[in-house]
Parts: sequence; structure tokens; C-alpha cells
Amino acid sequence: MKLLLLRNFLLIDAAALFLLGGLLVFLPTQVERAFHFNDLPTGVGYIIGLWGCALVTMGFGYVVAATQPVRHIVWVQVGILRGACECVLGAIWLARGVVSFQQVGFGIVVAGFISLGYIALYPRRPRLVTGPRDAASS
Repeated sequence: MKLLLLRNFLLIDAAALFLLGGLLVFLPTQVERAFHFNDLPTGVGYIIGLWGCALVTMGFGYVVAATQPVRHIVWVQVGILRGACECVLGAIWLARGVVSFQQVGFGIVVAGFISLGYIALYPRRPRLVTGPRDAASS
């Protein structure tokens, strides 16, 4: 059951990465406005598009990982680290007063949820239970 939830979580994360990445590639100006970043230089759209390319390709990785999460466990680890880094980065920029909560709040919350979700669904190897009989024979 937990493995099925992890697969679905990977696919949902992949879909979000595809969507956001596609928006960043094809509609960078609209994304800037949606996050209340106004009057940015036109060249910033190029950097935003590059970021979108990275997100789309990560989405493909998560789709592959969803087929066999235990075999592709590194993608689950990347999801944990990605979520934690995004959450911390957003909090630092918010604390520095460079951005407002309106700009980064949603991203901080979603990134934290992603990281915690992957931690909760992380596939662990079953532990062998040693009983009194096993201890006496050793």
C-alpha cells in the first residue's frame, strides 16, 4: 500500500513539475506576474525558461522512478532534498526581506509538503526480528 502511495506521489510531483516547467518555458512573463514579480528585465525570461527546462526533465525522472520506486530510490532522495532546499531557500529570502510572503509563501508550503511526503513514504527495508531461539543458537 505504501509503495502504491509513493508511486502516485511521484506521478503527482512529476505532473506538477511538467506543468510548472512548461509554464516557465512558454509563458515566463505570465509566471512573473502571477508571483508578483513585476518590471523584470526581458532577459530574465531566458533564465526562467532554463529553469523550466530543468523542471520538465526532472519530471521525466520522477515518471521513470514511479515505475519502480525502490530501484530508483535516488529520485525519492532527490525529492526530499529538493523540497527541503526550496523550503529553506524561500524562508531565507523571506527573512532577508527580499521577497514577500505573497510571493514565496505558497512555494515554501508546497516544498515542505513534498519533502515531508517523500520522507513519510520512503521505502524502508524490512527488519529481521530475532527471537529468543535465534539468540540462544548464536
